[in-house]
Amino acid sequence: MPKAASFWCACAVSLLVLMSPVQAKPFTDAEVYTAYWPPYVNAPDAELGTASRIVQMVYNQMELSPVWQELDYYFSYQQVVKSGINANFPYFWTAARAKEVLYSDPLMKVENGVFYSTQSQQIAPDLTNLSQLKVGRVAGYSYGEKLAFLLDDATVFSSEVMALTALVNGEIDLLPISIEVARHLIQEYYPHRIHEFKVLPRYRSNDGIHLIAPKTPEGEAFIAKFNAALALLKEKGMIEQVLSTPKLGGGSGYVRLVLTEGFPVVTGFELTEAGEKRFYMIPQGSRAIVLGWDDVVLKPHKTEKIFDGMMNYSKVRIVNGPHAGRELHVRNMHLEVD
Repeated sequence: MPKAASFWCACAVSLLVLMSPVQAKPFTDAEVYTAYWPPYVNAPDAELGTASRIVQMVYNQMELSPVWQELDYYFSYQQVVKSGINANFPYFWTAARAKEVLYSDPLMKVENGVFYSTQSQQIAPDLTNLSQLKVGRVAGYSYGEKLAFLLDDATVFSSEVMALTALVNGEIDLLPISIEVARHLIQEYYPHRIHEFKVLPRYRSNDGIHLIAPKTPEGEAFIAKFNAALALLKEKGMIEQVLSTPKLGGGSGYVRLVLTEGFPVVTGFELTEAGEKRFYMIPQGSRAIVLGWDDVVLKPHKTEKIFDGMMNYSKVRIVNGPHAGRELHVRNMHLEVD
């Protein structure tokens, strides 16, 4: 090939290289271990919970892309101690754990408390006489220093759901647990018994949750970089934006069944397999979760003449009273958002 042709060929190649779009350097994948813990790790809509969103933002600030790995908290903690896992969250700080692992700065605050069931305890238990009470705990969990005195002789369960089930069945009298986590799990697994779960008012605490890493030089470098990124995001107000995001749905998520003028009794029906309606009388003041709002409530209308829609039915699950757990169709006019 003549020199002139070679020259212009080289120029053309160089020009093509310069004109090609420059791809941004992708974030490096980095594993982070966690487990089911709504609403902080998981959200009801199957997206990231509050703490997970914060960790994701911090990782992105570090130019890392979190690769979520699920492993029971007890086993994942043991792996961090053995340096088998580089990052794991969320954990509460304790003096004993701080001797074994490195803690990040707190991601956010979580309210912890002590639950009991009115089914087995008609009045709030007296914690000054713990020898008469059976306490439960979840394996590998700690709920802050304030509640540590409850955990020494506690019955250990492998999950919060199993511990809540033991509380329902009267196998234990007390369960230290994060309050919002308990409420989400009760609503998911025991919505018809939600009225039985109470929190001891004197034993609430607000505790920070952290990401942990191994006590190694690599772990120290990672935590230092993580804390720097977290501090920068806090300074920019981005963490506060995550924490202040309104919860989906708002309120408690429940409705009260109320009387209305001309209808002194609340009624609801369920459909049999044959498609027939079977009606029930529902005591006023009963609470329910709405499973499906009627279209007249959800959709816009061309005029305000939609009063007839109050006679339409929405589907609910009753959570207390004689029909607890039953799914019924109830007229819209009887539903009052709690």
